[in-house]
Amino acid sequence: MKKLLVLFMFLVFGLIAIPQAQANEPWGFAIYDGTIEAQSYSIPGATLGSKRGEAACKTVLGIVNWGDCSIKTAMKRGRISKVTAADWEKKYIVVYGYKKLIVYGN
Repeated sequence: MKKLLVLFMFLVFGLIAIPQAQANEPWGFAIYDGTIEAQSYSIPGATLGSKRGEAACKTVLGIVNWGDCSIKTAMKRGRISKVTAADWEKKYIVVYGYKKLIVYGN
């Protein structure tokens, strides 16, 4: 009985701790989530830019994550030398999700 209680406590702790640990990540625990979020990166007074680059990562349950969603990769794919702004796009459907970093520049 004690083993079952300890297992239950770890399960409850995991369900509480995992979303808190990912509070800064654009992942979510929802049945469906499809949003575009502003990244806290923009240069004041700069135009959006004529080029757009993207880099994506994927997840299963927000626990197993893979991919390269770095600014450097997005810049390379968009042939951008100077980034002026960035956004996150995310989709999360039950257990599978992805996030995409979108950078703008020239």
